Amino acid sequence: MIVDRFSLKFALIVMVVLFSGALMAQSTEVKPKDEEEVPKKKAETKLTEVVITDSLASSELLNRAIAWVKEESTKYIKKGGSSSGSKAECIASFSIKPKELNPEVDYTGKILMKVVIEVKDSKYRYTVSEIKHVSKSGKVNGGSIDNVVPECGSMVLKDITWKKLKGEAMRNAALVVADLKEGMKKVSTEVKTDEW
Repeated sequence: MIVDRFSLKFALIVMVVLFSGALMAQSTEVKPKDEEEVPKKKAETKLTEVVITDSLASSELLNRAIAWVKEESTKYIKKGGSSSGSKAECIASFSIKPKELNPEVDYTGKILMKVVIEVKDSKYRYTVSEIKHVSKSGKVNGGSIDNVVPECGSMVLKDITWKKLKGEAMRNAALVVADLKEGMKKVSTEVKTDEW
């Protein structure tokens, strides 16, 4: 009987300790429903600016934007140009390849970005967004430059290489912005003559 009483007391003490520990571990903080259900949206890298012009009509600004989208560039390729309402948009594509002779990883491919130009009377707004890296082979895709770890994984595309790619993507985006601002200064009636 001594063993039974001791075992019973020991079992009760263990159960009380475990039960009280479980109660203390529960949180009494109540969160509003909005916080629980709505996942926080990850911030996307965008280059955007509203540019004020000298009393130009929105139709003239839209014509300039369309002309810029159609104009060919020697530095990059513009694809998927379209316009609707008061905006024009396209995808800017830069070729990219490793600068080393024998690269650790061959990430040869493209840096892609969406360019949207919205116009109103006397002003326009450009937005360069959805900046991403796509490899030629499809095996070394970095994906969005907002990714901390590239789509293909950090074992394939090392951290330092991914940071270099992100930096190059941002330099390319800045080049598109500079080119766009210059293009929006040109009068839409200026027609290039075909020199041969």
